Amino acid sequence: MTSLLSLVRRYQLTAFFSLTIGLTWLAFIPFYLSNGDSIPWFTFGPMVSGLIVAAVSGGWSSVKAILGAMVTWRVRPIWYVVAFGLPFATQLTSILINPLFGAAAPVWSNVPALSEMLPIIALYAIFSGPLGEEPGWRGFATPRLLASQSALAGSLILGVIWAIWHFPLGLVGDLSLYSTINVVLAGVVFTWLYQNTGSVLLAIIMHVTHQNSVRFLGKVFTGGDYVQQQWIAVAIWAIVAVAIVAYYGTESFVRRPRTQLAVAGAL
Repeated sequence: MTSLLSLVRRYQLTAFFSLTIGLTWLAFIPFYLSNGDSIPWFTFGPMVSGLIVAAVSGGWSSVKAILGAMVTWRVRPIWYVVAFGLPFATQLTSILINPLFGAAAPVWSNVPALSEMLPIIALYAIFSGPLGEEPGWRGFATPRLLASQSALAGSLILGVIWAIWHFPLGLVGDLSLYSTINVVLAGVVFTWLYQNTGSVLLAIIMHVTHQNSVRFLGKVFTGGDYVQQQWIAVAIWAIVAVAIVAYYGTESFVRRPRTQLAVAGAL
């Protein structure tokens, strides 16, 4: 037992990723094999795993850091605009562009009324990923990855693992190539948001907005038009990710003041 705890402390990220995938997949696959359609997806796997590994490796102080980031709300207002607005704007822009590539006009009447969406969005925020995932991906994994990796490398590593974590959903037709690529690209954008705010709460908000803008605004198209629109959205996310790297560089995704740059150059 002591040797196992020592390994967890030494290889925190490996322990976290292994436990996250293990908890989620082991809750999913047996139900899939027995039922085949109505299956649970344990979205709290990343959060539970992050808190467990944090407790084992760093005690209460490490757990407290994750919990504190989950309620960190005092950030510059512009980051709330980013968290709420960027995913929505990406989805809306892809909808408006889609007819230029031969899609039918969007049917806006297919989007449910706001009063119908809000209760569903609240439930999805808790049980469909944002609350269960972000404390693990951003609160636990991101700071530890960036301790030894550049922001770009860490984002891509986490994005690929985040995508792999979703793989069993392909068994029930709830996974596509465009959504997989989007998750990897989102890894870059979410790291940028977290690096500039230190807030898991903002990451949860962005996750909610991204997930539900696709879920509800995407209803304006069906069939091939919907698939094409989602590919356009992926292209826009790619442009955003490239713009982040081009402006901030690859190391931290944080713009350092000119005085700090001058001092660094002098050294």
